[in-house]
Amino acid sequence: MGKAQFYDQLLFILITATAFLVSGSVSTETVDENEEESDRFYETDKNFSMKIHYANYPENDAIFWKNMGSEENATTWNIDVNSMLQLNVPFGFQLFDLNVTRVVVTPQGIIRADDLRWFDKWTIAPLKAKFGMSRSKISRLVQDKNLYVQWNSFQFDDEYYKQRELSFQVRLGAGGEIDFVYRRVPYYNLTVLRKTCPYCLEDKFGVTYPHQEVFEVPRPYKESYELGFSMDFEKYEVKQGTVVRFFPVDRCMFQQNCYACTQTEFPLTLNQTARCAWCPAIRKCSSTRDSLRHVWKENKCDIHHVNAPDYCHYNFIVTDTDLRNIFLLWVFTLLTVIIIICKSFKDIFVKICYTLPLDWLRERIQPTNQPDQPVDNNQAQDQEEQEEHEIEEEPDDEDNNTTQKQDTYV
Repeated sequence: MGKAQFYDQLLFILITATAFLVSGSVSTETVDENEEESDRFYETDKNFSMKIHYANYPENDAIFWKNMGSEENATTWNIDVNSMLQLNVPFGFQLFDLNVTRVVVTPQGIIRADDLRWFDKWTIAPLKAKFGMSRSKISRLVQDKNLYVQWNSFQFDDEYYKQRELSFQVRLGAGGEIDFVYRRVPYYNLTVLRKTCPYCLEDKFGVTYPHQEVFEVPRPYKESYELGFSMDFEKYEVKQGTVVRFFPVDRCMFQQNCYACTQTEFPLTLNQTARCAWCPAIRKCSSTRDSLRHVWKENKCDIHHVNAPDYCHYNFIVTDTDLRNIFLLWVFTLLTVIIIICKSFKDIFVKICYTLPLDWLRERIQPTNQPDQPVDNNQAQDQEEQEEHEIEEEPDDEDNNTTQKQDTYV
């Protein structure tokens, strides 16, 4: 009994130890998976205009980095505090509904439009330092329909912080994709830098694109929307090896007609897409989840819409403006036809509109036939009445002649 009890206790100890080791390894793997998930995630802006993929590669920070020193076609400039660099985009970069062929690069870590009309409208900013606070070396490389812009030896114009250099890069792809790559970051991350130097960085970075949508029906008006993906240094940690990739999501609202709209698709999931829908009531295209979603419901587009090209010509809705224009065109056409007909058939119209009605009125004014009598009897009766009238008038003539004779004799 003593040996049996000893072996039972030994077996219990072995099972307990094994279970403890297994649970410890499982919990360690779970922590590692959670840490990996926190370093890599996807997000989409509220208007489904742009999606980001955020990831950290601290041990392999050169995975997306271009070594400008080893690239033959790379060009580098030293940019002062108040200078700007103008660059061509030879392949054309698609930023929402714009085809960007020329940009301005600033030492603040910002890419803007070269056109003054759009200079303050959209920004691609991997850093966005405050104006007049930084200087940098800027390199440019065009390769396989990609424009690489790199800030090296980025320094703040401050005695204390000028030793804290940064290196970061932007890639602009022909399809509208954008990459931010951070190779060298001072301190632990940019959040710490911004807290220690509040006048060095703005609070946000990312891609911003204010868009104004013009509506012609049911009434003319305009609405403004904020597209892109704006990021906060407090929420999104930027450190060495951080890569943020931006992808356009829904392009529906930029399609201008029913056929282009219903032939455009947008991603629902990684493996599933859907077609954009056209609403004839407002003449707009939408994914029903983008910035037009509230207008979509207000005009009952969720009920009356088209999402196949074959049905575009069956869904024409006439607005009040169209009805007014159609009515005016109809009146003008009718008057033109009447004038042409009147000139061509003048004699016929005079006879129909004047001669015949006048003769008819004359006949109506003269004595009419007695009811239930033939026309011949009436004519005979009229002739007899005329003869009797002439006979009655003859004695008067004789009396007048007699009177004249008597006067003569006197």
